[in-house]
Amino acid sequence: MPVYLFSLILISLSLVSGMRSAAQVSHDVPADNYGMVKTNIRVAYDYTDASLSDHFSARVSYEFLKNQKFTLTANLNYNSLQADFAPGVLPAGYDPEAMGMNRTHLYGQVGASATFGHWFLGRPFMAFATMSADWGDRRFQRMSGIAMAMLMLRADRNTQFGLGPLLLINSTSKVPAFIVFVYRHRFNHNFAINLYGGMFGLDYTPTRSDLFTIGGDIDVRSFYFRPDNPLLPENCRYTNTNFRPGIKYKRRLATNFYGELQGGVILKMSSRVTGASGTKRYFDIPMPARPFLQVAFNYAL
Repeated sequence: MPVYLFSLILISLSLVSGMRSAAQVSHDVPADNYGMVKTNIRVAYDYTDASLSDHFSARVSYEFLKNQKFTLTANLNYNSLQADFAPGVLPAGYDPEAMGMNRTHLYGQVGASATFGHWFLGRPFMAFATMSADWGDRRFQRMSGIAMAMLMLRADRNTQFGLGPLLLINSTSKVPAFIVFVYRHRFNHNFAINLYGGMFGLDYTPTRSDLFTIGGDIDVRSFYFRPDNPLLPENCRYTNTNFRPGIKYKRRLATNFYGELQGGVILKMSSRVTGASGTKRYFDIPMPARPFLQVAFNYAL
C-alpha cells in the first residue's frame, strides 16, 4: 500500500477540487492539481542530508478528452534520485556498492487516467482510474494502477465529505482494497481544513495569490536496480515511504504559474527492498528522521 499513497493524495485532492466545483465553491489559488486542468507541468527538487538525497522530479499531464461527465488524461513522470547507503545499514550478505544501489537512479512512469462524474442518489459521484508503465534501470519494469470511486455525502458551499473504495492493481501492498475518505471544511474566507486519505492540512489564504498549509503528507521514493546477488532476484525495487509534517507556502507568480516552498521533518514509514513486481519483501533498511526542504514550480492551464 505505501507505494501508492502519494498517488492517493493527488487523487483525493483532485476529487475535492471537482466536488468543490460541483458545489460552486470558489477558491483563492486556482486548482493546479493532478488531472484537474487541461495542462499541468510540475518540476520539483528537494534535499535532505541522508542516504537518499538530491531528488528531482518532473511531471506532465495533458487532458486530451473532456465532456460534462468524462475526462481522459495522459501522464508522464520522470525522477532522479541519489542513493548512498552505508554498508552497515543493510543486513549481512548485502553490500549496497556491489549491488549497484549507491548511485544516481533514473526512473519514471507513462500512463493514462480517467475520471467519471455524475449524480447518484441525488449526490455528486466520481470514479477515477489510472494505469501506468514503470521504467527504471534502463528497462520496462511493471504495470500498475489504481481504481477509485467517491460518493460525496455532503457537498455544500463550505463543507465537502465523501467516502469510497480504492483498489490497487499490481501493488506492493498486502491489502489490495480499502475505504478512503475526503473531508474539507472552510471556516471563513481565510481558513480551511483538509483531511484526505488519512492526511491533514490547515490552509490559510491571506490573499488570492498566497496559500500557507500546516500539516503533513506522504512522500514515496523508489528506484529499480539489478543486484547481481544470489540471495535476490535479477531485478529489484527499493521503496522508501515517509510521513512529512511541516509547512508549505504556495504563491501564484504569474497567470497559470505557481511556486511552492515546503519544509519539515521526514519520518520513516517503510524502507524496503522487494522484487520488481513488489510481491515479495526481502529486507528493510533503517532510515532516521531528518529535515527536508523542497522547492517546486507548476504551470497549470
